[in-house]
Amino acid sequence: MLRIIFGADDLDRVRVAERPDMSMELSLSVHGLVSGHCDPRFQVWRNRLRASWNPRTALLFDLYTPSAIPEFLTVRRDPGATESATAEAPEEPLRDHLRSVGGTRQLSAFARSVAAGDRRARRLLGNVTADYQTRAIDPYRRQIETIVTTDHGRRRRLGEPDRVLASLHPSVSWRRPVLSFPLVGSCRHDIRLDGRGLLLQPCVFGPRRPVIARFEDPRQQPVLLYPARIGGPLQPEPEPTPSRNLTALLGQTRAAALEAIATHGPCSTKDLAGLLDISTASASEHATVLADSGLTTKDREGRTVTHRPTPLGRALLAGHLPPPTRRRASTAAPRGAAV
Repeated sequence: MLRIIFGADDLDRVRVAERPDMSMELSLSVHGLVSGHCDPRFQVWRNRLRASWNPRTALLFDLYTPSAIPEFLTVRRDPGATESATAEAPEEPLRDHLRSVGGTRQLSAFARSVAAGDRRARRLLGNVTADYQTRAIDPYRRQIETIVTTDHGRRRRLGEPDRVLASLHPSVSWRRPVLSFPLVGSCRHDIRLDGRGLLLQPCVFGPRRPVIARFEDPRQQPVLLYPARIGGPLQPEPEPTPSRNLTALLGQTRAAALEAIATHGPCSTKDLAGLLDISTASASEHATVLADSGLTTKDREGRTVTHRPTPLGRALLAGHLPPPTRRRASTAAPRGAAV
């Protein structure tokens, strides 16, 4: 049994995440493959993944146990950025996790090399994570976002934190000041929030019961991962992506920014940063270049700047240019010309 004990101010610091945590979705999806859970709603996802399976993906399995999920795998909008960020993951969380894995079974040669900080192993980890992302996460990104944002709206309509906490899952019990639910096995563990509050993260690939994460560091807010309500099978949805020529012209991230603005716009700079998994400052820089190039426009309301695509921006994404505007021919003779 896990008991999360709330202090005097913790209930006021409970919030439901507005957007999915794609890094956690990736980690949880691999955990589902490792554990062998066969939820029929993920059968299409499994079949498509099996058809395009890269044998090297099995290296990720070396980082899991039934109860240990690596939190250092990182997902960015651009798989190239995913590869770099995962390969450069902070040493301490990575080693702590693999130490816990090694306490239950013998580590593989790959896991030992990653734990030792071997550069080739770390680059391989980043490469495998990015490759898995393109097959297992990116084709379903839009549906995942819709499911999570819908769940957020549903919890928000409940209003009071007490009602939200009591509605999370049938296995969860909320009796002030304790939130409790069963753990794997018969172990018992108490977590005191001590003013940190609690982030409630709806997850599409989440396990069948809630899971607590990021609770050991007193400087971090703990995250309670709980299964979001999924109406039907998870289906890939083709999403427009910038052409190779446009990516070569603008660069990977800037082309992705134009695509995100066209797909989700009008959106704020903060929204754009979230869509691209980059900092707000970087999103602002890319949006400014796009606007200065005539591919997007910027509207300001108070302190909020929103971005929307121009016809030229949409035309570039579609792979063609709009017809040029015809100028009326002048009937006047050029100065100095003979008539």
